[in-house]
Amino acid sequence: MLKKSLGQHLLTDRNLLEKMVRTAGIGPDDTVVEIGSGRGDLARSIAGKALLVYAIEIDRRFEEALAALGRELPKVRVVFSDIMRVSIAGLTGGRRVTVMGNIPYYLTGDILFKLLDEKACVKGAYLTMQKEVAERIVSPAHSRSYGAISVIFRLYAAVKMLFLLKPGLFIPPPKVESAFISIVFKDAEAADRGLIEFVKRSFRYKRKYLRSCLAGEYGPGEIDALYAHMGFPPSVRAEEIEPEGFVEMYRFFTGRRAA
Repeated sequence: MLKKSLGQHLLTDRNLLEKMVRTAGIGPDDTVVEIGSGRGDLARSIAGKALLVYAIEIDRRFEEALAALGRELPKVRVVFSDIMRVSIAGLTGGRRVTVMGNIPYYLTGDILFKLLDEKACVKGAYLTMQKEVAERIVSPAHSRSYGAISVIFRLYAAVKMLFLLKPGLFIPPPKVESAFISIVFKDAEAADRGLIEFVKRSFRYKRKYLRSCLAGEYGPGEIDALYAHMGFPPSVRAEEIEPEGFVEMYRFFTGRRAA
């Protein structure tokens, strides 16, 4: 019996799992960290291509199945832990890795930002998640689903919706459609936490003017100067601004405060 509280929806179709591994381009030099290994179905497919697989699973009820898989396939190293408590760099000795996983939908945001925080050792991630969240990540400016998460991940990574998955492919079927996406980080440099918080602040009040979102942090004079610098009309909203525009705004404000 799977735990609803852990958001468990297993993918077991071998053809689909092999397709995911091929799509991720996993090869003999790759070390892969899998989030939420379950019975080990995806780990088995990854092990057929990769150098090494760290299979991370929080639910001890899968211990017997994963232990058997580890004995059968020495490439698979099982780690029973919460991914949010695992240091990927510590686990892999700082080796740059690829992350794969059919991640719990309720933890999607937390996991994404953890990977962003650890991108010094994460080349990229290939993840199954709720379709609605995947659409927000890959959304361009001016679209209804464009938001802070779109801007942040498009600034730091190349993001792509790879294919959709119907509920019937999962055990048990979720109530929503899912998507398999890629997030390939552009470099190993640490993400700028100040910039990330600035982007989140800019989208604080969805559909309101940008000025309203920034007013709590910046005074009217600072905001007027920003608008003049950027050439913004008074009615500009965050969802109308391309990702690089947020970098320019953030640098404008930090430059003024440093002067």
